[in-house]
Amino acid sequence: MELSDASFEAAIEANLNSALLTTILSKATLMITILLLLLAFCLVSSASAKYSLERAETNIIVNASGITNVKESISYAFDGDYIDIHRELKALPAESIRSVSELGYKLWGEEWEKSLKSFKGNITLPVKKESEIRYWTHQVAYTQEVNIENNAINLRAGEIPPTQWHEVRAVFPGITSSGFGFVKVDEARGLGKIVEIENAYQQKNMILNSLYRKTFLFALFVLAFPLLIYYIYGREQKIDYEKISEAEVPDNSKPAVLNAIVMGRMGIPTIDGFTATVMDLVNRGYLSLRNLKPEEIDSSYTPELDSSHTPKSNLSHTPELGSSHTLESNLSHTPELDSSHTLESNLSHTPESGSRDFIVELLNNEIYSKAEGSLSELEDFEKDVLYLLKTHASERKVSWKKLEKELQSGNSFYQFLTSWNKKVQAHTSFAEYFQFTGNVYMYWFARTILIASIVYYILISGFFPSKVFPLASKINVLTSLIGIFGFVMIRCSGMFIKIFGRWTPEGSLYYKRCDNFKKYLTDLSALKGHSPESIETWDSYLVYAISLGIAKEMLQNMSLIVPSKQLRESRFYPISSNYSRSECSCGNAFSSSCSRDINREDNLEEDNIDGGSLE
Repeated sequence: MELSDASFEAAIEANLNSALLTTILSKATLMITILLLLLAFCLVSSASAKYSLERAETNIIVNASGITNVKESISYAFDGDYIDIHRELKALPAESIRSVSELGYKLWGEEWEKSLKSFKGNITLPVKKESEIRYWTHQVAYTQEVNIENNAINLRAGEIPPTQWHEVRAVFPGITSSGFGFVKVDEARGLGKIVEIENAYQQKNMILNSLYRKTFLFALFVLAFPLLIYYIYGREQKIDYEKISEAEVPDNSKPAVLNAIVMGRMGIPTIDGFTATVMDLVNRGYLSLRNLKPEEIDSSYTPELDSSHTPKSNLSHTPELGSSHTLESNLSHTPELDSSHTLESNLSHTPESGSRDFIVELLNNEIYSKAEGSLSELEDFEKDVLYLLKTHASERKVSWKKLEKELQSGNSFYQFLTSWNKKVQAHTSFAEYFQFTGNVYMYWFARTILIASIVYYILISGFFPSKVFPLASKINVLTSLIGIFGFVMIRCSGMFIKIFGRWTPEGSLYYKRCDNFKKYLTDLSALKGHSPESIETWDSYLVYAISLGIAKEMLQNMSLIVPSKQLRESRFYPISSNYSRSECSCGNAFSSSCSRDINREDNLEEDNIDGGSLE
């Protein structure tokens, strides 16, 4: 050991006769050592060894001349193959200081890759009075108990983690140089300097302990803050609304607008909204649907087109097509603000109906002349849909399957939808229906704690190195967890819109009315009890069913309730007839009259293949 103004370091007896190092091994340790020597001949790699450090004990005696006797005992256990385990003691030349002597000894070194479960130490110093001894332990976080008794410092430490160290520093009346050549005298430093250094270290430890408590409390606050935001801004407000069913569209909303408010995210519609807009234009007479003629089947429908019927389809809202995809990540939405149904699941079909296609025709000449006329009553996003269909409709008509295939190719439709979504969002006035205050608070809170945690981590690491202040590692772990929490809250903010935000009273009423209207359209008994009188009302219902993601249920209810003759007058007969065929062919529990009606429809179609056309 080095004898200096601040420390003794371990000295090798061959180089410095002022030190005597004796290692005392217990009987268990001797047995393990013998086994290690025997197994060394087996040439087994030490990398495969698994061991644990159970306990360690160090006894140090410093005599009046400065000669130091160190006895060290380490108890460990092996599991598996091993060669040996060793500990090196390195020494530097000793020094003596002007007024006092200091013993600084690293009781446990950082070279260990395993944690030490417990440590016990005893340092006896050559003093007359115990009051002449001043001592400090490093690192303080590991020291469990320390006291002075019979001129000896007795200390006990708890678990010491891997690569961490523990040392003692003691100051006592000066020992004159023993005359050995390796002993130096330091006239510069004294007790005052030692005390100054230790006071600064103790002060940092106190600050670090305080920071740890505050960091822990702040971490609890970070976890509690979302609950507080939910309690204040996320809970839904009670409204005076007792109806259990709605037979009318709330506020006479456009299908795309209703879809954006109820099914979308923050007023952005889903792909259902686009398809519902197409069908709404059909219902209002700007477009028409009809079955394919024989020559059109040969030219327009091919197996290649039919192969477009895959789950990746983006326009599939008919029995032939199905998809749940939105065309941009912004269309993803929260479970409470969107439909849990996919378009394919809403309009899933059988192979029999999957081969059926239909023609979409543009009826209004003003679409081509771009004159205002009757188109002036359309919203901008509805005109965009008409113009989009115009670009794909040669001779003012296009096969639905062909249209779907063309829209899937390239990025033009993606760009169209991006622009179209913004136009629909502008018509929703979503801020009047939903309160985002809680979401805004959570977003800025998450950003603040993320930035603050990064800065705090850097500052703690700079002022309190973890090698010297182990508690800094725990603070850094807490800080990292806080930062990760903030990052996740920012990245997943869209998933928490409904949790930290809530409907306004107007929005809550609108949402409940839409929900009850949705229940009405899917409730067969309710539809039978209050069945619409005209096929026009049924057509309107079907458009909104597509918007709400329940087209499958609506088509099924129509096929069971609407008479066959009246159903043939529907603008959507090419769709509903295909669905009726697939339902009956699958053996669904339709009445026998359903089968008779379908047979009659087949006969009518043989007489006039264009029977479903509305021109």
